[in-house]
Amino acid sequence: MLRPDLIQQVIWMGSARIWVVKDPLSRAFSYFSEQEREILILADGSRSVTEIASECNSRFAPQYLSVESIVRFFADARGKGLMLVDRCGTEEEVPGSDVRRAWWKNPLAIRVPGLNPDHLLESVSHHFAPLFSPFAFLLVSALMLVAACVVVVNFGELTEHLSVAAGRMQTGAGLVTLFSVLSITKVVHELAHATACKRFGGECREIGLMFLIGVPCLYCDVSDAWMLPRRWQRIFISAAGILAELTLASLAALVWFFTVDGPVRDVCATVVVVCSVTTVLFNGNPLLRYDGYYMLSDAVGIPNLSAEATGVLREWVRRFLWASPTIRTFEFTARNFLVAGYGLLSGLYRIAIVVLIMLMMYRFAEGYEMADAVGVLALTTIAWMFFKMIRSVLRPPATRGRYTSFRMRRPVLIVTAIVGCVAVIGLVPIPRTTTAYMTIQPGDAESVFVTNAGRLVGSVMNGADVQAGQVVATLVNPSVELELLQARGQSEQLEVRLDGLKKRRLTSREAGLQIPVIERSLSEAKKEQELREGLADQLVLSAPHAGRVFAVGKRAESTAGEREPGYWFGTPLDPANAGAWLEEGTKVCVIGNPKTREAVLFVSQQNIELIRKGQRVHLLLDDHAQREVRGRVSELAASPSREIPDELHRGGRIEGRVLDLEYTPFYEVRVMLEPTASPLPVRLTGRARVDVQHASLFHRIARFLRDAFA
Repeated sequence: MLRPDLIQQVIWMGSARIWVVKDPLSRAFSYFSEQEREILILADGSRSVTEIASECNSRFAPQYLSVESIVRFFADARGKGLMLVDRCGTEEEVPGSDVRRAWWKNPLAIRVPGLNPDHLLESVSHHFAPLFSPFAFLLVSALMLVAACVVVVNFGELTEHLSVAAGRMQTGAGLVTLFSVLSITKVVHELAHATACKRFGGECREIGLMFLIGVPCLYCDVSDAWMLPRRWQRIFISAAGILAELTLASLAALVWFFTVDGPVRDVCATVVVVCSVTTVLFNGNPLLRYDGYYMLSDAVGIPNLSAEATGVLREWVRRFLWASPTIRTFEFTARNFLVAGYGLLSGLYRIAIVVLIMLMMYRFAEGYEMADAVGVLALTTIAWMFFKMIRSVLRPPATRGRYTSFRMRRPVLIVTAIVGCVAVIGLVPIPRTTTAYMTIQPGDAESVFVTNAGRLVGSVMNGADVQAGQVVATLVNPSVELELLQARGQSEQLEVRLDGLKKRRLTSREAGLQIPVIERSLSEAKKEQELREGLADQLVLSAPHAGRVFAVGKRAESTAGEREPGYWFGTPLDPANAGAWLEEGTKVCVIGNPKTREAVLFVSQQNIELIRKGQRVHLLLDDHAQREVRGRVSELAASPSREIPDELHRGGRIEGRVLDLEYTPFYEVRVMLEPTASPLPVRLTGRARVDVQHASLFHRIARFLRDAFA
């Protein structure tokens, strides 16, 4: 028996009449043709299935409907909660449907229970009536046309300003402003749906908060629009949010054009992109179940396009898999092929979106040392998606036992073949690469460091050619010199005293007894003197080998009104830094071969085990005409690097302080580059891609899980 509380409404889908049946409890909609509705009406509680089938065959002759097809139809309707069943004289009660869908079934879009705004919209709807007039439509169209011309003419300036605005928005106040602007635009989007639905006689059932990929935004339930009889009204309600955002984007483009550089212009540029590009790509994309999907579904006359596409694909696969005549088949018509093509594209696109979101979350979690947990979550989510897809087609027909011709061999063979293909694909080694950030330095480069702090009193110039052992820089440290003089004086005093005791030991027994004590003291004093002389020698920095002096990364000049005494900027060997105080550990210069270059890769501890000598390396250079250079790994460091070059810090390539190197160590890997037309600039940065040993897909997953749970 058909439930008496269901709401039924006829609508037009092109030239076809479609009956919409709404469940007032679950607020779910079902769509039936004229013939299917007649079958539902025949289920009045007084007819059996056989009687209903007989009645249908008399009404729909010459079309023939079997009893089993009627049973399947009623089973599907009952699964949607539309039917009541009398079991042994006890009528089944209407199930209490839960309006709220379990949040965990769609964790990327969690809805918080909202309020019914219909009474409020009813009281203010007359204020929005002018927005639906022909004059308003022409005005908005002209506004969009003018704004589009402004954006096209000033496209270069707009894109340049967007990069600047993005940098400004990264501050705390900027992020708050950006979040507020985005929230306001989405509120306008949803209110546009609600007012349009109310304008055409529909009802807005609920409005509330939704967390879309963790971002709070507004949602509005205007599903009652499907009860409206005219198709253009339903399409307009679906498009109202996009039109509202495009209007905001047009206004923002004009304000951006007539304002000077500042926070207002930054916000306008952001609104232009968010309310135009992102709105069209996401809300207007028919492959996702947002506004564009409902517009396409209504335009082509298929009210449940996604479900029908999924059903066509599933039944075709099941028909091929089980080869059973009991399975409901779909004809191979042009319409079904187009519907199946849409379902395939939509499924692949949704999988790609999920993978992209998971990848973004993984990259974001890397900065908080939670990448492993997010990676496991991503693999679990993707595996669950594929499991649901496979389960829907591998479920055997419910009536398989009635047909002796039914063969289980075919699905077993097909599943075995699929598993075998997956195993082969998972076990076959495929090429693999790993990436690392790099910097260019001279061939055979060795750095010269300050090992004992001092004041710079003399040095060679940057770019000078030096020989092995030649003095590169000379420092002075008064405390070191004073300690050296004291050590030398102490040694000289002990030597003079020891010489006097040796002369008197023949005449004085006491002098002979003091000689061993003084000799031990002199030995200790000599050691102290040697130590002080070694520290003094460290103030003279010499070239480790012959080569050319290359400057290190420049230090920015102090912004303070007066520089601190001994402050230096630029490079340590600049003439202006004569007399500057150089702290211990300061890199003074790099000495290397002026004709050759090598790259230094900084590989994370997780990937250093993949690097081997002789592996090919592709270098993608930043800001250089020769974008790509090749080379081979020549040397691997046995211990983690003590520092990260300044050029990688300043370029934002490797973030983190030296203190963090204890927890996230990097290893230096030297790469001998292939000859180039001209030597590459020293300290040029970029990204390196190393061709490491081939590995299968299963091996990569096992390695990831090992690192995640190690």
